[in-house]
Amino acid sequence: MKQWMLACGISFFSSICLAAQPSDQAVNKLMQVMKLDQLLQRTIQQIRPQLDQQAYMVVKNIVQHEQLTPPEQIVANQLADKMYQQSQKTVAWKEMQPIYQKIYKDVYNAEEIQAQIDFYSSPIGQSILNKTPQVAQESMKVMNSRLASTIQATEKDFQEINTQLEQLKKSAQGSSQ
Repeated sequence: MKQWMLACGISFFSSICLAAQPSDQAVNKLMQVMKLDQLLQRTIQQIRPQLDQQAYMVVKNIVQHEQLTPPEQIVANQLADKMYQQSQKTVAWKEMQPIYQKIYKDVYNAEEIQAQIDFYSSPIGQSILNKTPQVAQESMKVMNSRLASTIQATEKDFQEINTQLEQLKKSAQGSSQ
């Protein structure tokens, strides 16, 4: 009796720990239902304004004045174009598909993959997926705003540190003479 209970316990524990690995076919079906390739491209298109803003801030921080001149704005636009092109290359589906494939297989078991397929195949699941780029865009706006203030604070910190280092350098030169 004890052996039977032990065998059942081991069997139960094993089934929990060793949930079925999802097949490549199931993961591909999930990515297809989720339209991940289209989602990535729409997300990149929707974050273009944030990339423009980032480029503007970078150029503004380099030139150290509040308003960009027309030639500086052209440089900011060129930088934004390059950032956008690089982002498109970085998240191209042919690059991302194998990465997503591995992540989904590593993180989810077969039952979880199937549950997602079922959910994202439903009208409410599709509605949520269609709003995902908007969520990404709004998140990017918040992050850019926060990063811009962090950059400004960091620049101020660097200026203070440079001032302290210059004072130390002058003190060291003064005491060595």
